[in-house]
Amino acid sequence: MGQIANSKDLLMLLLYAKGKTGQVCEPIVGRTRLMKMVFLFDEEVRKKFDLDKVIPESVMPKFEAYDYGPFSAKVYDDLEFLVNIGFVEVAPAEDNELLPDEEEEYGHWQALSGDEDRPYQERFLLTDLGRRYCEKMLKAQLTAQQWDILEKFKNRCTSVALHTLLKYVYARYPDKITKSKIRDQVLGR
Repeated sequence: MGQIANSKDLLMLLLYAKGKTGQVCEPIVGRTRLMKMVFLFDEEVRKKFDLDKVIPESVMPKFEAYDYGPFSAKVYDDLEFLVNIGFVEVAPAEDNELLPDEEEEYGHWQALSGDEDRPYQERFLLTDLGRRYCEKMLKAQLTAQQWDILEKFKNRCTSVALHTLLKYVYARYPDKITKSKIRDQVLGR
């Protein structure tokens, strides 16, 4: 068994894994959800289930407290790279879960990227090329037990409403929300 060499491969694994539908390559809806999933994966899954032997700490994006909770620009950079090389497709979400908090965050990222045409809520999914890459290069890096853990994690993160996921992150990791503009709204204060 080898090691995952970079944070882009972690995104690929998350996109490849089964989620709430039980289907391989289930899309992940929303940049905010994807960001919080990568954060939670590092905080709660990677070290506890021997995944740190396959996905070393050096591979993980570094998160900091930011305007909307735990944030790493590396996650968006990696995602953009994967889109540009044709491994990941971005499509409008079929099921928009629009939250006022997320609308503000979306406006922030839209201004940063300069991409005015980007849909409000996006769905990230592997292309056929991305799927083949995962099956050839990444799938064998995890044991069956580790895949089960990864898939249960993705299922938990994609089965709940975004607000529920945010509330969990905000309540559990107060050191990562010190700069958040939406802390009171998320925590219901």
